[in-house]
Amino acid sequence: MAEDIFVEASTGNTCPTDESPYLGIEAVFNHKNYWVDMQQCPVKKMRFALDDFQSWEFVFMESTVAAPKAQNDEDTKPEGGDGQQADSTVAMQGTEEIRESDHVLDLPPSWVERLFIDRALFLQRYAKENDEVKKTKDYRKSRVELFAENSLKHGMVQRITVFSDLARTNAVEVQEVFANRKDKLRKRVRYYKPGTQIQIGQPESLIQEYFDPGRPDALMELVEMPDGREFTFYHMATLDGMVKRIETFTRNRAPTKNFAMHKVIETFEGHEQRLNYRSITFEPIDPNTDAPQVKLQIEHPRKMTHKFDRNPEVEADKDLRKRTFFTGLRPPKIHLVFHYGQDRITAATRTYTTEKTINGDNFIMSEYVVDPFAKPMKFTEQRDEYIKLIGEEKAAISDFRDADREAQKILETRENDEKHPQLVKSLYVQLQDKKQFEANKPKEEDADAALKYDYLASYLPKRSKKTALTKQEAQAVKDACLKALKERLIDRAHIIETRLEEEQAALTKRQLGYHRQDKEKSSDDDEYEKYVHEAQFKIQILKQRRDRHEEIAKQKFKEMIERLQSDPRLSILNQ
Repeated sequence: MAEDIFVEASTGNTCPTDESPYLGIEAVFNHKNYWVDMQQCPVKKMRFALDDFQSWEFVFMESTVAAPKAQNDEDTKPEGGDGQQADSTVAMQGTEEIRESDHVLDLPPSWVERLFIDRALFLQRYAKENDEVKKTKDYRKSRVELFAENSLKHGMVQRITVFSDLARTNAVEVQEVFANRKDKLRKRVRYYKPGTQIQIGQPESLIQEYFDPGRPDALMELVEMPDGREFTFYHMATLDGMVKRIETFTRNRAPTKNFAMHKVIETFEGHEQRLNYRSITFEPIDPNTDAPQVKLQIEHPRKMTHKFDRNPEVEADKDLRKRTFFTGLRPPKIHLVFHYGQDRITAATRTYTTEKTINGDNFIMSEYVVDPFAKPMKFTEQRDEYIKLIGEEKAAISDFRDADREAQKILETRENDEKHPQLVKSLYVQLQDKKQFEANKPKEEDADAALKYDYLASYLPKRSKKTALTKQEAQAVKDACLKALKERLIDRAHIIETRLEEEQAALTKRQLGYHRQDKEKSSDDDEYEKYVHEAQFKIQILKQRRDRHEEIAKQKFKEMIERLQSDPRLSILNQ
């Protein structure tokens, strides 16, 4: 800009600095620094060259300092006057690059202590209200409730209730926001309308549920209505590219009766066969009669329609745009409509009518050809196309049956998720839960710590946990237990005795060798005496262990007999 100006933020009006309505300026700032006004003069006479340290004092250790000028330009005034900062400025950062003459102001350390918030308290966020960690705010015809994350078992963090009266007693809309749900539920909106409900026992007139990406079924939105439901999917995550599925019923549904289906519409995007629309219309059902199962209604539809996108590699007159199976008509018909050609206002059509005869099903084909010079179809071509369409009709019924099965599976999964909601907890919360579990876990007594296993488990029959032992079985268990203990004690005594015999044999051998040596030539008396002393010490220790083991073995055997006699499972031996 050629000159400095003021811009009034409240109005957007601009004015030059020498015509400003302001009385004074305390400081100016930008994204790099903060400058304090050091001039004691009216605004009209102020200089706005921020590199002039006598007029402006910057605060942070970073500033724009005018670059050194050439000697011959020392007295030259910068282009743009005093009100414009010189173009030749350099950014200087750090105390090492800033000269003492720059008059840098270093910020003092903060006198405020470092803020600390306990994570457990931060996760709660709100105080307890009626045994719930939440915050409630009432408005004119609404109420907002905020809950701490993971404080409720279903993961709700916000609930907004809209009322129709000032007393806030008649709710017409409830918005629920969820977090950390394993089923990816993000939001649910319930609508209430007097005289209208989804089904008996369900007061809502409309329910909308929104989901985050990541569900196995790629569900994005689910809408429940009295006369139908809508599924919206993340089509990039589905195998067939389904975007939406809309189900409509001929009458309001009842929880104990089958739905009287009217129509099902499915839309696609990116389908491998260029399919973008698919619908099935059902035969009307008398309101006074119960509807059959949905899979039986699908077996006998009234009409099925498929729509396809344009395939540029195929001629328009041969590129199918719409295919309709009129299975409910008598006789049944199959109507084909092709895409519009370039500069055409009409499209080619073809209709196959099935006729029942004694010899089987025959067909009659009628068509409308846009191109008058097109070759007519041969009978063999018509027959092949008719047979292909009959197969596609059966495949369409099978596809609708599979789609209905998938929709029912989604509804069952949603019902189970609402009955047993699961939350995804953070690592911190998991560690806290583990610590709390360990703290609440009852401590075992020292006496019970030694009895963590059943000493008779390997000797008891497998059925002993359910039925009492007979006298013969109890005697067999007792004998087996005592025999095993006796064998362990004997094995231990044998190990000690073997070690003792080895030490005694080694000492005897060393003594015989020493006495056979020439006394005059022997020079290892000290080594021999040291060995004899250590060997005798080991032999003495082993003898003490042997004697002590004999005493302990007798005591253990006696204690085991008393323990078996007092064991309630072997009480039959005491009778």
